Amino acid sequence: MLRMLAFVALAVAIIATPFALGTTSTAQAAKAATKVCKHKLATGKIKTWRCGADQPCCASEMLNYYTCGSKVLGCL
Repeated sequence: MLRMLAFVALAVAIIATPFALGTTSTAQAAKAATKVCKHKLATGKIKTWRCGADQPCCASEMLNYYTCGSKVLGCL
């Protein structure tokens, strides 16, 4: 009985290992694929948003419009 319980625990540990390792690499890849954009408003507040690593951060305080630009067109 004790051998069977130890075998089941070992099997669960072996099966769960790839799932535990896969989530950290996915999170790191997602973090590397984005960047944090920041813009200081006239009121002193800092507006933050996320863009892709290869996209420019676009801010138009007059229109209250903060977005990510295009690789080709930039911020239009």
